[in-house]
Amino acid sequence: MKIKFLYRIFLVFAITIAFGCKKNDIGEIDPIYTCRVDTVSFKESSIAEVTFLVSLGQDISYHTVEEEYKMENNLITIGNELVFINNFVERSNSATFDFYYGENLGPFCQDLFSAIPVHTHDAFRAEAERVISGKVVGKWKIRKTSKLSSNRP
Repeated sequence: MKIKFLYRIFLVFAITIAFGCKKNDIGEIDPIYTCRVDTVSFKESSIAEVTFLVSLGQDISYHTVEEEYKMENNLITIGNELVFINNFVERSNSATFDFYYGENLGPFCQDLFSAIPVHTHDAFRAEAERVISGKVVGKWKIRKTSKLSSNRP
């Protein structure tokens, strides 16, 4: 009976470690972190603002990119190829679009928290809701994402 109890405790501990933390390339356990797009805004004068939410443990910080954008063939390029948004479709107070991280964006997560390990940012399909604000033409809060099969628009 004691062995079954110890086995169950060990199993719960192992599952917690497996899903609560992740190992880096040298086998050490990294702290839990998130790195995601929070909002996308389009302002007057062809300016776009993308806000990234980055957290490490309980600490949260934001990284904002505010650059000119251009639209060509339904592809929005923000800044010097920092971010790409493809197939932006607006329906009343919601929108869908494909979001791609540009190579020129750099490791902004690690600039905010040096303890965040090297990682990749995968392109995603976004479902967003309009945020009512007098400061922007359109501000969109990301509510749901699904990974895209390619990281290039």
